[in-house]
Amino acid sequence: MKKENVFGIIMYLIIFAFAVVYGFTVLQTHFKSSAMTAVWQYAIYIIGCIVAGVLISSILFELGHALGAKVGGYKIVKFTILYFSIYSDKGKHKFGFRKFDGLTGETLIVPNYEKKEKPNPIPYLIYGPTFNLAWFAGALFCFFYYKNGSKFDGDMAYAFLTVGLISLILLIYDIVPIKSDVTTNGYWLFSLLKSKDYQTYNDLLLARNDSNRNVEVETSAKKGDKPVKQINLNRVEGKLLSAATLIDEKKYEEASNLLEEVLATPDELTNKGYLEANEQKIYIKIMTLSHEQMSEYYDNEVALSLKRDISGDRTLIGIRTYILMAGLFDKSRSECALALSKVAKAYKNTIPSRKHPELVLFNDALEKVCQAHPKWELDIYKLYE
Repeated sequence: MKKENVFGIIMYLIIFAFAVVYGFTVLQTHFKSSAMTAVWQYAIYIIGCIVAGVLISSILFELGHALGAKVGGYKIVKFTILYFSIYSDKGKHKFGFRKFDGLTGETLIVPNYEKKEKPNPIPYLIYGPTFNLAWFAGALFCFFYYKNGSKFDGDMAYAFLTVGLISLILLIYDIVPIKSDVTTNGYWLFSLLKSKDYQTYNDLLLARNDSNRNVEVETSAKKGDKPVKQINLNRVEGKLLSAATLIDEKKYEEASNLLEEVLATPDELTNKGYLEANEQKIYIKIMTLSHEQMSEYYDNEVALSLKRDISGDRTLIGIRTYILMAGLFDKSRSECALALSKVAKAYKNTIPSRKHPELVLFNDALEKVCQAHPKWELDIYKLYE
């Protein structure tokens, strides 16, 4: 298990323990003096507080990110709260449901060099937590204001307290400066305040969202005339981005070498990056090795836990890798069909700059499976632009 997974589990256990203690002490005491006499009424009251807490916290986080992005000099390319997303597609703003990398939402940005020569990401990272902290302070004030009033006022008071504490819990999780199961503001903020290398972070944002994924730039930190860093704070992610472009160009050997370097330092990758590196590595091997060589590798080197993770990945990278595994080695039509049933949505959710290359790579993988099992009739899942 990767270190960030352990940190994530520990944080969730702490949150669960806090919720249990809070429920059996504070809320149980309040129930005795509440205007609600039935347990089911109080249960609905608590569920409502939890939902309100998550919603308010989510909205404040992303509004803070959006405002901070504008102050810092960035364009917003996707604004997501609990899967509800406003995003930019070919210059137009659209609304839909999108996945996100975060606890409750995500605001994706790119530097707006037309407005600001040196965009500063610190407001983007700070405003969301600051908005939530201000809301918690306001909720705490309302708790003490209503606490000693009527029973109805008391219910209002504890509603504010519960909603505010949920925001505080999410805030603490978000600002802890460690790499967890999601990439938090605290992790990036700590890294940036330590390195002061805002330019490299901006280059990473461009590489992740722009059409040119194979960008290598000189940052502000140099030694002589040679750049000492690649396109992001985490150099192995830069290599992962470069590997994707090499795969697009069918330069499999070069891509494989980069992926081996990436996987040699797994603690420097996010969970998503680690999974993608393994998927790309397996894809290359299946597309280049003989069936006998790959079969031996698949049986002896691909762990069951990795197979399970790939089967659950609903990106085009994950689907194309999984159908090769399930079709050529597990020989399971049902598993292929299940993965392929998600491919249209995966293609739709792919960023515009990646749609064409990923379409080509997916169709290559599908064709390989179709050739091995022509009676499975899987060619109906072929993607078209």
